[in-house]
This record gives sequence, C-alpha cells and structure tokens, in this order.
Amino acid sequence: MIIPEPAVKAVVVNCVFTSLAFIFVGSRLLTRAFLIKNMGADDILIAFSILASIGFLTVVMLQVKAGLGRQITFPELPGFLQALWATVPIYNLALIFCKLSITVQCYRVLRTPKMQKFLRGYFILLVVYGLWTFFSTLINCWPIEYYWAFTQGVQGSCMNKTAITFSNAALNIATDLILIVVPVPLLWKLQIPKRQKIILMMLFGVGSVACIMSIIRLQALYQIAIAPESEQSVQGVMIAIWSCIEINVAIMCASVPALKPLVVRFFPKLLLSEIYARTKGAAYYARNGDKYARGTGGESSSGNRSGNRSGNRSKTGGSVLRSGNRVGAGEIQVEQSFEMRSVPIAGGRDDTDKASRDGSEKNLVVSTWQDEYFDSAKGGGQKKVTITSHPRDMV
Repeated sequence: MIIPEPAVKAVVVNCVFTSLAFIFVGSRLLTRAFLIKNMGADDILIAFSILASIGFLTVVMLQVKAGLGRQITFPELPGFLQALWATVPIYNLALIFCKLSITVQCYRVLRTPKMQKFLRGYFILLVVYGLWTFFSTLINCWPIEYYWAFTQGVQGSCMNKTAITFSNAALNIATDLILIVVPVPLLWKLQIPKRQKIILMMLFGVGSVACIMSIIRLQALYQIAIAPESEQSVQGVMIAIWSCIEINVAIMCASVPALKPLVVRFFPKLLLSEIYARTKGAAYYARNGDKYARGTGGESSSGNRSGNRSGNRSKTGGSVLRSGNRVGAGEIQVEQSFEMRSVPIAGGRDDTDKASRDGSEKNLVVSTWQDEYFDSAKGGGQKKVTITSHPRDMV
C-alpha cells in the first residue's frame, strides 16, 4: 500500500507527539510510584488521558489505511467514515481526562478556600462538559452505524454535524479560558516562594497552550465541515495533525511539574546553584539588619508596635520564617514552616564524623511543609489557617 505524502506527515506527527507524551507520563508515574511513593487521583486521570491518546493514534492509522490524504472511491467511503467517526469521541476523552487531572493537581496544591471552591465548581463543569462532548459525538447518528453506512441503504438520522462540531470546539476553548483567567488574580495574591508560584502558573498555563491549539484547529474543522463526504479524506489530514498536537502537548505540560523529584534524584547538579543561593540568602537574612530577625530561635519586631503586627521572626531547625506587616483587605499572607537537617551522603561523613555507608538523597526532600494563611477581610479581622503538606503537594 502506497501512503500519500500528506498522510505520511500525519503519521509522523502522531507517532512523535504520542511517544513524547507517553515518555512524560511514564516518567511521572514512576516518580510518584517509586520516588515519592504516593500516587494520586491526578496521576490516574493522566494515565487515562495517555491511553486515550494512544487510541487516537490507532484510529488515525486506520484512517490512513482507509484512504486518509487521498481521493477515495465510493466503495471505500464507509470504511473511512467509520474510522473518522471513532477519532472524535476518543479525542474528547483524551482532553477531558487531561483537564480533570490538572484540576485535581491544582486542588491538591492550592489550599486557600476561594481557590478550592472555584476548582470544585470547575471540576463539576468539566464532568458535565465531558459527558456532553463524548456522547454527542458517539451517538451523533441513530442508529450509530448510519454515520458511515448511509451509502449502503441503512436507514436513520443524524444531528447537525457542523453545529455539534463547532459547539463542542467552543466549549473546549471556553473551559480553557476559564482555567486561565479566573485563577490568576487569586494566585497572585498568594505570598508564596517564586519557584512554587512559577510551578502553579505552569499548571494553569496548560490551558493557554491547549487553547491556542484549539483555535488553530478551528480552521481545519471548518474545511472538513464544508467538504462533501468524498473530500473528507483529503481535508482530514490537518484535523489529525492538530488534534494530536493539542492532546499530547497538554498531557506533557500537565506532567512537567510532577517530574521535579526525578530531576532532583538523578540530576541534582541542575538545582545545585539554586539551593546554594537560597541557603546563602537565608543565612544573611538571619544575621543582618534591624529590620530582620536576629539570632536563632529569637523573635523581634522592628520599630513600633502601635497597632501593627510586625512580627519578623527567623528560626532554623524546625522553624518559621515570618516577615511583613498586617496584610490589607482581600490579601493573603502565607507563613511557611520547614525543617532543615544534616544527613549523611554516600562516600562522605555525617555530623559524628563517621563514614556513611549508603546514600541518602531521598532525605534531601523536606519531610513536611507547613503553611499558615492569614486572609484579611474588609472588617479588619484575620482568619488563620494552618496546613501541613507533603513533598508531593509541592509538585
């Protein structure tokens, strides 16, 4: 069988992007299962997403076999339309599982009441949207085989395919925009480390990447919508390409934040300079200036205490780092507790000057992380919420 050149491009793009997404998800699952040893619902959902992506690759191959990228004859039309029908619900499944995974991961990381309330509502919206897009494309025609067998005398009826296609595409873009626009103001109010904020922005940035791909895909959708059935095999190439890119780029972006423990374990030098800079900065903070806390384990306030809570405190070894004045109305102040301890490294010596016999890289991961949120209202009161997280919550 000779594969036309447009179909070759579709095959190459689908194989490359699906393979990359599979590597990302596989690395993520191995990290969670064996390094962190704590799998979550978001990991299960992303696994379902990559399985659906592999299914999409399979039906694209069936399209190529049935004539994708070339003019097909009338007897070949049912076989191609059957493969085309199968791609749409599988595409929707892959996207919805990926979006649900991102939502669950954000829910686990962002513990503020407003953000969790938004994410719960968004999760319900995604479930309703996913059920609609899946079943509206699965049973677009009744009986189902009427979609591809109408040329063979099968009786039935179909919904407006063009209306269903573009309404689903609009819903897809809308759900992406919600994930981009709504959480940003809440996220910027969080006084958290810049590195953690970047990780969270990467999670929400997946929506922007997927949204761009969806908009580009609209042009290909329009071309195939206005084409007659006999021409859909030619116009379907770009749909196969952009749909594959959209699915797998979203899966890869959703998996990147979860790979940090893997990088720390096998490529620690990549983060060495950052660790050194943070350690040096923390030491300077603890030693210098009246506006900083002095000593270890002490607590001091700078200047006046007339009504303002200016508790600047610094501790090391199971301590709290605290700075800043009372937050204003609508703002969130975060106080973070962490533990730093000396651990033996393979080939070196521990604090008692005894040789270490085994590695302890896993001990370099902080055992717990405690956040205190001060959410101030317009009335002047402050509500304090203390949350203890594990390393897995930080990725």
